[in-house]
Amino acid sequence: MLKNKYTITAVTLIAGIALGFIPLFLMYSSQADEITLLQSNEAEISKTNEDMIEQIANFQFTEEDVDRLEAKVSRLLLKSASGGGVNMKMMPHPQTGELSVEMAEVFSFDQNHAFCRVETNKEAFIMPTYKMGDVLIEENEFFMAMSTTTIEDFKITTDTDGNNKLVMTGGLDCFTEVAKASMILGSREIAEYASYKIEAVDAGLGGGRAGDTFEFTVYFDESIAPINYAIFGPEFTFTGDMIDGEITIPQPW
Repeated sequence: MLKNKYTITAVTLIAGIALGFIPLFLMYSSQADEITLLQSNEAEISKTNEDMIEQIANFQFTEEDVDRLEAKVSRLLLKSASGGGVNMKMMPHPQTGELSVEMAEVFSFDQNHAFCRVETNKEAFIMPTYKMGDVLIEENEFFMAMSTTTIEDFKITTDTDGNNKLVMTGGLDCFTEVAKASMILGSREIAEYASYKIEAVDAGLGGGRAGDTFEFTVYFDESIAPINYAIFGPEFTFTGDMIDGEITIPQPW
């Protein structure tokens, strides 16, 4: 009987301890879970921050990026076409006859003017002329400048490649001089009149590298432009590879 009494007392004591420990255990277990969750959240937040920093770094703009964005905005706000640059034309070499002599044609245009100019030739070349055959042009003997006097048409369209294209027509003054040692053909001061058609294509930002082109076709009448007619014939297109500059043409109106 005494033994049973001790047994009951022991069981009661153990049960009491257990009942007191269970809430304490649950409390500490809950706190441990919260600490684990907090650590997990901190790790996730840290990883998210790292990802965001990486994304921000990827979106950082260089000065060139900013310039390009500004240029694109300017193009969207553009109301008229304009452009300018340098076309490089290759002329026949005096000895080999190969098209290896560079001739730079500087050009510019907008809705009020257009010009194309060859200041001089740095190397000798052969000029195939319309009425005088092949003429040897020595170093620094050639000069040509064309400047519009009237603009009759200024039309913007889209070409077959989806690029914006400008066609200008009108009249111009043409100054051409071949200053050889024995003679001077033409003049830098006295102009000959001719009509023209300009075709400019805007293939996007980047000028010639993007595909921009500029062609200045001139129509010479022998009766009013005999010197240029003898050199270039009734129709001649001044163009080349665009190595510098930019052509900007808005969407057709």
